[in-house]
Amino acid sequence: MIRDIGTDGFSSSVFQIPKRFESLCKELTHAGRVYLDGLTLAIEAAAPRPGFLVYVQTKKLSIRLNGLEPVIFSAVDLNTHLQVAQVYLATTTAAAVDFVDFVARSFPFGISQIRTLSRAPFQAPPGADSGRDFASLMRERSLLHSVFTSPSNEVLFSLVSKLTFGGISEGSLACGNKEDMLKELSRFLFFHNNYRSLPWLGGKTPLQKLKAFRGFEEIHSFDPYGASCYRRVETSSPLPTAISRKGDGGRSVPGELMAPYYQNHKQRR
Repeated sequence: MIRDIGTDGFSSSVFQIPKRFESLCKELTHAGRVYLDGLTLAIEAAAPRPGFLVYVQTKKLSIRLNGLEPVIFSAVDLNTHLQVAQVYLATTTAAAVDFVDFVARSFPFGISQIRTLSRAPFQAPPGADSGRDFASLMRERSLLHSVFTSPSNEVLFSLVSKLTFGGISEGSLACGNKEDMLKELSRFLFFHNNYRSLPWLGGKTPLQKLKAFRGFEEIHSFDPYGASCYRRVETSSPLPTAISRKGDGGRSVPGELMAPYYQNHKQRR
């Protein structure tokens, strides 16, 4: 029931919401829940555990640095939606491999499969050295590389790609300052990983989803750039990780995980 308040501040009329409209709202709410449940089931089927499938993509930023167009390389773990990203000034195979190495060092779990669009820098052009293409270099790292041809045919990729840095999330980067870009990207990732509640994860944040798995219950934050309170933690995977656990007492060990573009801004963890 809705009460209409007149200009004199007193009720001028009272009317009821039509039952047909109320029924439509209920149907839409139900349809939304069914859709979210479907997404949740699809994610669990495609990636039953953290690291099982990681989407990697590139996205050009709208700003320019020294006349060049910076490119964001992003990686999103499908199961937890934990995200890692870095900035490069070229979309080369070398940059793509360097980024995957960074991702492997940063995620607090081992990676089984990298999935990308079937285009450069993740797929070599015809006539290129097949022994040094992206897929071959992934096999050298014991990683499976799979591809898809169109985002429209990959619903889950379309879902997670909307969560990556770029577009409106570029924030106040119009000045094109390197330091500001790094800060903005770092803040975006920290918010996404630790505070961004996602409906298809049952309202959990990526970190909360990770903590639901055995062995990760004590993690209280995740930052791929590794603040000073972080330390490397060995897991069952041979890959070192960078996560913060309760009771570490602020201890840290050296670690350089910045992209080549940030060689002048390396941080020690």
